[in-house]
Amino acid sequence: MAVLAVLGCTTEDAAVAKGVYYAMYVFDDTSVTVFSLTAAVTGILLSCGTKWGLLLHWWIVVKWAITLFTTVFAWFVIHPVVVTASERTAEAGGSPPKPGAAADFLLWSVPLLFVLLTVAAVVSVYKPWGRTARGRRARPANGRG
Repeated sequence: MAVLAVLGCTTEDAAVAKGVYYAMYVFDDTSVTVFSLTAAVTGILLSCGTKWGLLLHWWIVVKWAITLFTTVFAWFVIHPVVVTASERTAEAGGSPPKPGAAADFLLWSVPLLFVLLTVAAVVSVYKPWGRTARGRRARPANGRG
């Protein structure tokens, strides 16, 4: 999506712009919704079913907050903008593409979501920040875990 957003904003070819924003629309309308929902649900299930527990460690809280934010932002902000850009370039015919502010918005917002997802991945690898207050209370009596 980030590569498509850059290409769509920088191209002067109406056919390329139309194809780029239509591809973004199809990908956003199908895969992004499924992947976002799957990430949120499996995150909860995995944290409940492992030693890490749900809301016992700050890295889990941060990672889940990032996942929730990116899911909601993708559904309610990015998707309508992708639809708008797709419609505007489809109407352009053979004239230069004019996705307007939608292209500018996608140019910075889609890479920002990519950065946030990368941060979530790094956080899940390094597991910084220790336990939450709930996690400290739930610590086993032997001190491990």
